[in-house]
Amino acid sequence: MIKTLITFGIGIYIGVFVAQNYEIQKVDDPQKILERIKTYINENIGDKKK
Repeated sequence: MIKTLITFGIGIYIGVFVAQNYEIQKVDDPQKILERIKTYINENIGDKKK
C-alpha cells in the first residue's frame, strides 16, 4: 500500500512539473480517437485484404 501511494505521489509530481514547464497539447475526445483508429484500420489493413 505504501509503495502504491509513493508511486502515485511521484506520478502526480511529475505530471504537475511537466504541465508547468512544457507546452502539452490537449488530448482529443475518446470518440474522435476511436474514429481515427477506425479510419486508419480501414485505409491500411482493409486494403491489404482485397
